[in-house]
Amino acid sequence: MISMDDRVVGAPCWADLMTPDIDQAIDFYTSVFDWTAERGDEATYGGYTTFFRDGEKVAGVMQRQPDDVTPSAWTTYLLTLNAAATTAAIAEAGGTVVFEPMDVPSMGVMGFAIDPSGAAIGYWQPGGHEGWDAYAVPNAVAWNELHTTDFRAATDFYQRAFDWTFTVAGDTDEFRYSNFQHGEQLLAGVMDGSAWLTESTPSAWQLYIGSSDVDATVARALEKGATVVEAPEVTPYGTLAGITDPGGAYLKLRSI
Repeated sequence: MISMDDRVVGAPCWADLMTPDIDQAIDFYTSVFDWTAERGDEATYGGYTTFFRDGEKVAGVMQRQPDDVTPSAWTTYLLTLNAAATTAAIAEAGGTVVFEPMDVPSMGVMGFAIDPSGAAIGYWQPGGHEGWDAYAVPNAVAWNELHTTDFRAATDFYQRAFDWTFTVAGDTDEFRYSNFQHGEQLLAGVMDGSAWLTESTPSAWQLYIGSSDVDATVARALEKGATVVEAPEVTPYGTLAGITDPGGAYLKLRSI
């Protein structure tokens, strides 16, 4: 269990999925990752559903409204202890606040913004819900990474809005990548994707889910209706793969 004392302000602390078919999503993620699902009260939480790994919170899913044309996608949330102050910092740093911080009864305060490179990012001020309980283990979120069309604007924004300190992993046209680092902890990454991102694949946060056997996880995902975007590949960072779930949301897998 991750306590508040172990969490770093500005670091990813939660992730959830917006999907056109919540029942299909629940079936997929519980089958592929051995999660259990607990659906919230419809009147209070709109049926927002929490996924658990061995009784520990790992992610959420919500139903997309019928008139919402936004593509199905995972959202990464960064930890804040003052959502109002973070909202002001986002605006001052050149981001776009999508809506003012919203109280989620007994859970916390949620905000949502678009960074200057066009990527959506959430932020969360904990109340009763402190964020995920398990991280960087099999069948839990294992990494969060921004692929951006404007690397300089993006890194400047997260430094100013969320007080990130970066360490450089690569700074060439072939590989430009920096990590948000706190002490010895690497907490998130930013990759220059200007060479391959297009209007149809704009700047976006990428979610990695840990797996003890990426090939086996991909096989289970295919059986449940996923599409393989990037086949499993052994890299210096472990075996990686990319899939879309049956609702069209993209996610990455990473060996743990």
